[in-house]
This record gives sequence, structure tokens and C-alpha cells, in this order.
Amino acid sequence: LHLGIRYRLAMVYPLAQPVWRRMRQAWLFCLVLDICSVSQPGCLALAGSPPDAIARNESDVNVTCDSLRPQSSARKNYFTILGCLNSGDRRAVLAEGTFQLHRGIAMPDNSSLVGVAVDANGTRRYPRLRIAAPTAMTSFVVRIGNASSLSSLTLDGAENLRGFEQDCCASILSVMGGGSVVEDIEASNFSVGAGVYIHGAASSGNVLTRVHIHSCYYGLIFEHGLKQAPGNVFSDGVIEHIACDAVTFGGYGELHTSVVRDSGYDCGRNVPRQPGGGIYCAGNAVGGVIRENRVHGMCGQGLDMDSCANFNISANMFHTSVEAVYPEDGHCYAFATVSLLDTRDTLFQDNIVVNERGVVLNEQGPTLVRASPEFDPDRMFTDVDWSAVPFADLPGGSRTAIGLAVLRRPRHGAQPAIDNVVARNHFRASCRDRADAEEPCVGVGYFVSRGTGSDENADYHLQNRWSPTKFTANLVEGSDIGSKRCGQNWYAAEEPVCRRGSGSPCNEDDYEHPEGNYRNDDCWEYTALVGEPMKLDGIGRLRIPLPLPLPAIPKWHPPPATAS
Repeated sequence: LHLGIRYRLAMVYPLAQPVWRRMRQAWLFCLVLDICSVSQPGCLALAGSPPDAIARNESDVNVTCDSLRPQSSARKNYFTILGCLNSGDRRAVLAEGTFQLHRGIAMPDNSSLVGVAVDANGTRRYPRLRIAAPTAMTSFVVRIGNASSLSSLTLDGAENLRGFEQDCCASILSVMGGGSVVEDIEASNFSVGAGVYIHGAASSGNVLTRVHIHSCYYGLIFEHGLKQAPGNVFSDGVIEHIACDAVTFGGYGELHTSVVRDSGYDCGRNVPRQPGGGIYCAGNAVGGVIRENRVHGMCGQGLDMDSCANFNISANMFHTSVEAVYPEDGHCYAFATVSLLDTRDTLFQDNIVVNERGVVLNEQGPTLVRASPEFDPDRMFTDVDWSAVPFADLPGGSRTAIGLAVLRRPRHGAQPAIDNVVARNHFRASCRDRADAEEPCVGVGYFVSRGTGSDENADYHLQNRWSPTKFTANLVEGSDIGSKRCGQNWYAAEEPVCRRGSGSPCNEDDYEHPEGNYRNDDCWEYTALVGEPMKLDGIGRLRIPLPLPLPAIPKWHPPPATAS
């Protein structure tokens, strides 16, 4: 019987073999389509069909790519747009309406995706690309590659991107390539990822203009590994209502003429809520440019730089005021509007820095430095001697509001705070209007900590090399106290006499400080040497690493919008 069955199968199998093979190939083809992005030729090669052929099979072949209109099927919208991007013209023009998508669109190189803007009631309305339902197949709404253009569109994650669990760079708009142009784009609704993520060492020379980012966990991220020549530029944009940091400089990037506001209200990840900031940098030694921006309404600091170098920060306005603080936001605090912590070789000039948080009526005083290790874990505001009083170097003790803080940690591994230039800025920090007279505070225009201006490990034979930060022509009008100058730095030292009312190069309050020792106050060093700095790996860091686990989705809590 067994031999008989084998004989019959042997006779039938040659006839059935072609059908069986075709069924297996069709099944594999469908599987590849389901798990692979049709815009990736390498993956499509496994399926045996080119991208434009697949797009034609799923889309309406009679449609014109110069005026695509939304269709009822999310898959058909996706394949129709992709088919146009892979066509001979490599261009898709979207008409007014909402294009539901079942997954994000990865634009091929040298392609163009454009929306037709419609003016309505004095505002411009763009076609919307929206992820229709939760999907783990993708972690972006649009990814742009090399030499491509994207303009006049609204990109809406709709909180439906689930690919972030496997992707460190999940974002509404992913920029991964060089020489592309992005204009007039709105990116929003991704509470566990970024609005715009520029990443990949090959990403260079991209220009992003008039991009509005809002309602995301992070706003704009320049990833570590990005280089200066040519850099990626973000200009004339608006970044607001961001849960953590609005802008992060992990690698080189340029931020010009943009508005950054009302952000940083919840960086917490399975921990009590903690503030974020406007612009954040940690461990980036490549540098960047921050020029002619307005940064205001932050829960934390307007500019927070930690162990960074080689930045040009010019002609910005950093304003920290009562606008960002509400009774339910007791976690919001910032000892300074701008801090340069363990930072070197940075130009800070022609900026306006304002800290008016002393006027808030919150009974806990959340916006002032408080006498608690939680808010000065490194003891940067006092000496390290065991008998030193906490916050002793601050004129107002634990209730001091600071405009600019130039700081160095008093611990082994800290980077030297040296060779910066601080010139022609206006610092204003004031508590004069504070209604809570029982606990008055003091505003200090700029504070410089002990240990700054000295490089203890510059040369084995030359310990404590003097490498000062140079302060010239800075104004402090409107501050309760102009400055407190610890460390060993340089204050208009080329001018032997700086009297009250003296102009440049004197700093406005030079006359209030000792004439000798380059006008430093008598608090030069920590009692113990800081020690050898840790060697930087050159990798800029996010404040909270991505991807975020699902339980860490922050509660959506956008502060009220403020006037621009």
C-alpha cells in the first residue's frame, strides 16, 4: 500500500509542481509587501517587482500626479502618492483635503512632494497627510532622502505611530539624506517621539524653512554625528507645546530666526514630572549656531548647555517669565534663564537674557533656586568645604534668580569652563515686583561660579593654566544686582579704569568689583581641585533617551498659547 501511494504521488507531483510553486511565490510576495516598505528597492527585489509597478497595481492608473485628491482607502492614497514619486517626473502634487495613510511615506531620492495651499479666512490651509490607524510598520509620517523637496503640507501622526518601540529616531518628519529642501510644513501629534529628526552621518546641507512643530515629546533634534560642512539649517520656524526639550543639539546644526515657546512642561518618564527647556545641548563638542531666535515661556531653562563646545550664540532673546508657570505646574523651575555648564570655546554675544520669574505668586516659589540638594546636586553655588553654607556664593542665597550662569561642577570628570567670549549682551534679572515680601528674592544679571577660567589639566608641567572667559561691554540695567564673579576670568581687562557710566569695552557694573585681578570677586576656586576631565566621546545626548516605553507616554498638558 505504501509503495502504491508513493507511485501515485510520483505520477501527480510533476503536474502539480508549477501550480504549487506559483502559490508559494504569491504567498511570499504578499508577505514581503506587508512587512517591507515599498520605497526600499532592496526589499522589493525580494518580491521580484519594481516600486513603480507595485504602486501602479494598488493605485488608480488614470490619476494625474499634478493634482492628486484624497481617496477613501488609506492604502490607495499611499500607493498612488508613491507611484507618482517613483514615476518619470518623480513628483506628486496633493490637492486640498486629508490623505489617510496606512503607513509613512519614504520619499525616493530626487523626488518632490508638494501640497497646494488654500487661503481661508486669512490663513493658509495645507493638504494633510495623516496616519489613519495605529501601525507598527513605520515610525514616521514622511522620510525625506537625498536631493528632494517637501513643501506646503501638514504631517499628522495622530498618535498612531507605533514603530517607535524599535526605532531610536521616531519622528513625524525624518530627514535622512543630503541637499533636500523642506518648506511650509506643519508636524504634530506624536507624544512619544520627535516632530523633526535630522539624523544619519550623511545628512548634510538640508534646509528647513517655515516649519511649525507642535504637540510632540521632542521638537527638533540634530542627531549626534552631524557635521559642520555643510550643516543642516532650520530657519523662520515655530516650535511650541513640546513636552520635553523644544530643540536638541546632539550634533552640528543651525537654528536661525525662529520662535521657540511654551514647552518643557513634562520630561518625566515613569518618574515625577520634571521640566525640560527651550534649547538643550549635552556632550556636543562639534558645536552649532543659534542666531536671532526668540525663546520664551519655558517650564525650565531657555538655553541649557552641559559639557558642550564651539557654539556661536548670537542676537537671540531668552525670556523666562511668569507666563510659563501655572498653579498646577509646581514642578517648573530654573535657577537661570541661560546656563553654560562645563562649556568651552563658545561665543555668546548680542543677546538679551531676561529672568523675571521672581514675580510669580506660587507659594512654593518653584521658579527660584531652592535650598535643596535636588536643585544643586553638584554644589556649584558654594564651596565644597564641609562647613560651607549651601548657596553661599549667591547674593540671595537659595532665593536667587539668575539671567546667565557660567558654571563648572566641582567634581572629577567635569569639563573645563574656559575660553568663552561673552560680549555686548543685556542681562536683566529682577525680583523687585514680587508680592511675597516675607520671602524676598534677589535677581542677578549674570553669575560665574568657582573653578571657571582655569584648566587644571592643560599640561602636565603647567598645572592650572589660565584660560579665562572674557566679558566685555555687557549691560545689566534692570537687574537687582549686576553680577557675581567667582572663578578666574577676564572683565574688560584691557581697560585700566572702568567707572560708572563708562562705555565699551567696560561692562556696566565693572566699577562695583575689585580693580585688581581682572575684576574677579574673592571666590576663585573650590577648596579641592576639580580633577581630570572625562574624555568626551563626541556623542551628544538627549535629555531622555528614545525610544520611550509605552507606559512612559507623558500626559498631554499643553500650556495656553501666548502671543508671538
